[in-house]
Amino acid sequence: MTTNRSLPELIPPVLAALFNRHGLVAAIALAAVVAAGCATTVGQDMNLLSTEEEVEIGGQLAAEIETQEKVHEDPELQAYVRMVGDRLARVAPRQDVPFQFTVIDDPDTINAFALPGGHVYIYTGLLKICEHEAELAGVMAHEIAHVAAYHHGESLTRQMGYQTLASLVLGEQPDRIAALAANLVGTGVSASYSREQERQADGLGMEMLWRAGYRPEAMVGFMHKLMMLDQEGGGAYLPIFSSHPPTQERFQQLQAMLDRYPADQRRSLPLYTERYEREALARIPSATGE
Repeated sequence: MTTNRSLPELIPPVLAALFNRHGLVAAIALAAVVAAGCATTVGQDMNLLSTEEEVEIGGQLAAEIETQEKVHEDPELQAYVRMVGDRLARVAPRQDVPFQFTVIDDPDTINAFALPGGHVYIYTGLLKICEHEAELAGVMAHEIAHVAAYHHGESLTRQMGYQTLASLVLGEQPDRIAALAANLVGTGVSASYSREQERQADGLGMEMLWRAGYRPEAMVGFMHKLMMLDQEGGGAYLPIFSSHPPTQERFQQLQAMLDRYPADQRRSLPLYTERYEREALARIPSATGE
């Protein structure tokens, strides 16, 4: 049998039922049966991870990352960043994952990334270059948006395939988890997001920023700042650029997105500059050599 319809179009109700009852392993068995009898094209955005499985893999990755990186010891800084993240998470369209926000103590690294299941990490190097809370919120909103849009499940399905994902969920490949965590720490790439996924995360992130009461211009301004830093450094590597390419096209798209929101209303929103200086910048040491 030959069909032009994708696997998600053929059997979404069955897959959903299997996810609810038996999880990923049962879905793999069904996919194998279908593939044996039909020539199908699996859609690029297919996601074989249930919420529970996504949270499980994310928890494994988070535990590994926190053995490789230094979590910042200041509880008040952690509480402040968590407050910003919780404010954004409350307006996220996805509410079935436990969003968690953690600051990594590394003033020389400009990076932030999200894991499957809602773990979000922010490096103190990134906190240093934010001028106010709204800029930090813009970065965090973008990362939350990747989780809210199921980008991790889509990307991991595309990259690893059914069998590898099943073994990760079951905890059968600790070496693979360690390697994934090391890749995150070393390159800042969380899931090889596509250009379309980045555009989605920008749009959804800006909407969350607006709904949470932050000025959406902050996302545009921070992207411009990253681009300038990259140019001033002669194209020097910044980890956040691995999964967030600073293209002129993307910057222009962010600017165009501002037209969705009334100019007078968005400009009246606070930036929280003084609070950011007191709660974040005052608690971060200068980078080595500065």
